[in-house]
Amino acid sequence: MTEVAYVNGVFCDLAEAKVSIEDRGFQFADGVYEVIVAPRKRPFRLRRHLERLKRSTDAIALPVDYDALDLPAVILEGLERSGLTDCMIYLQITRGVVPRDHLYPDDTPPTVVATFKAKPVYDRALRERGIALETVRDIRWDCCHVKSIALLPNVMLKNAARRRGRFDAIILGPDDSVRETTCANVFMISGGVLRTPLADEHILHGVTRAFILECARELELPCEETRLQAADLFGADEVFISSTTIDIMPVAAIDDRPIGSGSAGELTLRLFERCCRNMADA
Repeated sequence: MTEVAYVNGVFCDLAEAKVSIEDRGFQFADGVYEVIVAPRKRPFRLRRHLERLKRSTDAIALPVDYDALDLPAVILEGLERSGLTDCMIYLQITRGVVPRDHLYPDDTPPTVVATFKAKPVYDRALRERGIALETVRDIRWDCCHVKSIALLPNVMLKNAARRRGRFDAIILGPDDSVRETTCANVFMISGGVLRTPLADEHILHGVTRAFILECARELELPCEETRLQAADLFGADEVFISSTTIDIMPVAAIDDRPIGSGSAGELTLRLFERCCRNMADA
């Protein structure tokens, strides 16, 4: 097993992968990305990830010939080359290599990069114990539904949370509305109802988020996509976060205030088990 990279049509060992210093991704963070997991070498919800990738490139007016690129074939070959059983695939498309200028030519070939690494593994005890979060104000741009590589605000907020002993930070709007964490969607359960913030421009429209809502309905757990306030989370029976790489992670405390019993909630763990089972069967 080895970590593999793909750069503009060429596969290589990860350590050998290189892009130009004048790539606009490096100079301006002018690009978008996707993260896909492949349990047992089977990319999960690949079509939906690639549809979101296209929505992101369209949103920043980055022309990409997806038919010629044939990303599904690239991904399958990368998985085979890596030999990884549970793989995390990172795809990145930037506006390409041109001399540094805020303006860009319309015909610049994009830079297409993919990496194939082992999917992160989280300790079962952590999932049963639950994580601690903190609330912070939003300092990001206003198009968070676009999966942009310009992640410096997210990076700063997450590192500040870790320095204070928290796993991540829940990002709040100026009116205390709940948006998402620095790298995950937010859910709460109260009175037997699963609630999550609306999929608007303030959050990433998570592929795993949508999958969780499907699994919850299979469990006959009522679901609402609605406006949430920080106070709703503090009063919830259970809270959890979700992303492609962490799946479902229960929350035990927010701002040092325990959520529910102060450990992973029963419904959250049931939902996690159902999601794992459905993913294995997919």
